[in-house]
Amino acid sequence: MMIENPRYDEGGYIIATLDGVQMVIPDDMGNRHRREIEELGLTIAAYVPPPPTGEDVNAERQRRIIDGAVFNGIHVTGRDEDIMNLTNLALAAQVRIAGGDTTTLTTYRDGGNVDHDLTPAEVLGLWQQASARVSAIYAASWALKAMEPIPADYANDSYWGATQ
Repeated sequence: MMIENPRYDEGGYIIATLDGVQMVIPDDMGNRHRREIEELGLTIAAYVPPPPTGEDVNAERQRRIIDGAVFNGIHVTGRDEDIMNLTNLALAAQVRIAGGDTTTLTTYRDGGNVDHDLTPAEVLGLWQQASARVSAIYAASWALKAMEPIPADYANDSYWGATQ
């Protein structure tokens, strides 16, 4: 039997060509093909992950947005409904401020299910901070996707700057 090009896959199995047919072999000496690889003294190449793609960076960007951040003790998360809620609260705060109302409190429930009573200015400030963070996350993702190649450790915080 001719065994060629044995290499590990990401799941720890061995991919090899046996007599011209690519096969998946368990890394278990109870398997006869695995024993043959050993008996032939073949080296099993380590798994090499594929290079990251722009879609990988997009997924990391989305994860960071959804996880959110804490601003002045308030955990702002970035699910679509959270963003819409905070945007609507900020719009209402702007209307209040424009009308001269700077004291009416708005209750904002944060990502930790903690209620915060905020003045219109505080609501608007919270929205501005959260929006600036999302903009910074997008900018970081664009910079990563412009790199050739995209670094394998693209999810490392060092690439995402002050977006933590």
